[in-house]
Amino acid sequence: MSYRYDKQKKTSRRWYFVGGLLVVLALFTPIYSWLFNIIEKPLAYSWQQKGEVITGTENFFEAFYAKEQIIEENDELKKEIERLEIDNLRTRYLSNELEKVYTLVDSNSEITPANVLKHGILGSRDSIIINQGAENNVSTGDIVIAYDTTLIGSVSAVFDRTSQVRLYSQPKESINGVLFPHGVNLVAQGHGNGGFFIETPRDIEVAAGDVFYSLFEPGYVIAIVREVIFDPRDPFKQVYLSYPTNINEIQVVGVKSQK
Repeated sequence: MSYRYDKQKKTSRRWYFVGGLLVVLALFTPIYSWLFNIIEKPLAYSWQQKGEVITGTENFFEAFYAKEQIIEENDELKKEIERLEIDNLRTRYLSNELEKVYTLVDSNSEITPANVLKHGILGSRDSIIINQGAENNVSTGDIVIAYDTTLIGSVSAVFDRTSQVRLYSQPKESINGVLFPHGVNLVAQGHGNGGFFIETPRDIEVAAGDVFYSLFEPGYVIAIVREVIFDPRDPFKQVYLSYPTNINEIQVVGVKSQK
């Protein structure tokens, strides 16, 4: 008991001594300021690093979000550009069609403009349906003209609001014309699919690009020479022609009365 008591007493004295020493150091030396400065720097650096990490993380998410916004806005702009391009094409198409109508009307006050409703009838590409009929004074035999002053056919059947047009290129059809620049009157036979066939004497120097004009409707073109086939032993040349425009792409025509 005496030994344990002495040991505890010595331990208490040590703690009293340490405590008194710390009080003296605190009162008469700047040791605590030194300790605080030593601890403060690592803590301040640690907090600064933590703040930079947090700021960097925030900047990363802000940049990621901004990138997503830019991608979405870019997609929207692409869609808007595509829509505007389609609108522009539609506007150009309508403008071209209106220009064709004005050209037809201005060229002759007797011409009634009409839209092509259908290309080809009963398997034949050499006929069309237009949206003008008896209500618009269209009659059988009226000639039909494309917007580029090409004479393409005549009205073969008339209904109240529509008419059927038989093209001159239809097989078994024939049309009289003048071959330019030779000034020769010839008859072109329909060859189908917008084409014609003429047999010319061998002494006519017909060539690709020559123009076949209407004989009874001066100023109107019927066809252009595309190919000439000639055998020196044959007294005739085989001449193949076609409309100067793609008949399957015509959307506007003019109907000229023959009364």
